[in-house]
Amino acid sequence: MRIIKYFLICFLSIGFTVNAQTKKAENTLLWEISGKDLKKSSYLFGTYHFADKGFIDTMKVLNEKLNQAEAVVGELVMDKDMAMKLLPYMTMKDNTLDSLLTPKEFKLVADYLKTLGKYDLTKMNKLKPIMIQTIILQASAPRTFTATNPAIDQYIQDYGKANQKKIFGLETVEDQAKVLFGNSLVRQKEMLVKSVKEAKKIKKGTLKLYHSYITQNLKELEKMFANPKGFTTEEMNELLKNRNDKWIVQLPQMMQNQSLFIAVGAGHLVGADGLIKGLLKLGYTVKPVATN
Repeated sequence: MRIIKYFLICFLSIGFTVNAQTKKAENTLLWEISGKDLKKSSYLFGTYHFADKGFIDTMKVLNEKLNQAEAVVGELVMDKDMAMKLLPYMTMKDNTLDSLLTPKEFKLVADYLKTLGKYDLTKMNKLKPIMIQTIILQASAPRTFTATNPAIDQYIQDYGKANQKKIFGLETVEDQAKVLFGNSLVRQKEMLVKSVKEAKKIKKGTLKLYHSYITQNLKELEKMFANPKGFTTEEMNELLKNRNDKWIVQLPQMMQNQSLFIAVGAGHLVGADGLIKGLLKLGYTVKPVATN
């Protein structure tokens, strides 16, 4: 179910400013959590779901910390049951796309999908508009993943399972699905049509974001996402702040007696409501770890 992660990252990798030691030190996605009453350090890593295993293969320090960790924590546990759990949230019960969209809008989306590959919108008629938007994001993504070169989040959890590490999720599949697919159908339709009309602009921005991420250029990420367009304050709070508030309550207990490798979308780390600031407020020491 990588498709969900593709959707999330376009909106969750929000740039930030924190009180790190130097500008150079801030250029990292890996942060050590220590101090207070922790017996062992844990590590917080910001992921980007368009980047793949090849990106973190170049980071010796990151791989060492992942190997040393006793448990891996993700936004949710990725397993074989995800598809079945998500199905009710991805589909419409009493509506169809050709009823929700005007004939002109339906043709616009259908024609654009065909330019991305063998996608037939008439065969996706029961999917929610946000799912069609997600398929578009996946089809135009800057990277293609394979079984041997998976997306970062998937690889980290697979590595943990293969090395007998405990795997924890900060939320359930259902929790995440409600956030991603919970908007009204009218709002989802609006976002889908706009994403097709502005496809070139969005793709250009996604490629720029991808490059900024893999070069760990946090200043550029900050400029790109300090004022995210197309989302209301309430929607952004649902995507970031409200989830961070729930996660920050869980992490202290989880870190108490074991070393964690926490891998979540980079947008969750940063800003006034991010996990870094949240952990600092709780009294932990949170410092950048150079990875390149």
